[in-house]
Amino acid sequence: MVEENHNRAMFKVHYEDLAEKVYKALKEMILTSELSPGMKLVQEDLSERLGVSRTPLLAAFSKLEKELLIELVPRRGAFVRKCELSELYHFADIRQRLEPLGAREAAEAADEAGIAALDAVFETYKQAVAGGIATKIKEADYYFHMEIMKLSTNFVLLQILSSFNIVVISNQSGLLKPPEQSLREHEVLFAAIASKDPDAAEKAMADHLVDIRKGMVAAFPSGKAGSRR
Repeated sequence: MVEENHNRAMFKVHYEDLAEKVYKALKEMILTSELSPGMKLVQEDLSERLGVSRTPLLAAFSKLEKELLIELVPRRGAFVRKCELSELYHFADIRQRLEPLGAREAAEAADEAGIAALDAVFETYKQAVAGGIATKIKEADYYFHMEIMKLSTNFVLLQILSSFNIVVISNQSGLLKPPEQSLREHEVLFAAIASKDPDAAEKAMADHLVDIRKGMVAAFPSGKAGSRR
């Protein structure tokens, strides 16, 4: 009986770990536009591509729905979330309020290892800007911002923004501002965090995000976001 209970516990841990891996894989696919807004998530296809059964896949769907990354429509199935511009404004407002807090806390918590990790991610962003491919720039921008949230050690903030930022990125067809401008703003932000200056870091992030709504208006003049493949 003890052995049987032990085996059940081991299966549960293994299953939960697998469901988490599927969740992370799908989240990455949405970020990189491999799964685009409005796209139907066909269970059979995804199960085959990821090499898993439907059980961990459905568990991942449930988690992604809670994070507003997908929609589960009765009798129709699961779809990557497609937003109206008005909805994206709400996500932008959340970023404008929460990310400056994350930048402040990152500067307060920064140590040598954390700054080195942020520097490495920033270097990837620089390379993406130099390459000039919008999808790569958006992806690198996401990881730069999330590395700052990790450095803050505020993991509630990280969890919220890691999903909300993907919703915005996946629904935008282009960039919200010229990449050269973003690069300059990121340089100021990185310098403030690396120098462990909370006030400067908070201001740099607020300045970086202040015109995000304006960028959305320019990117989505029709009032619609996202695109079906």
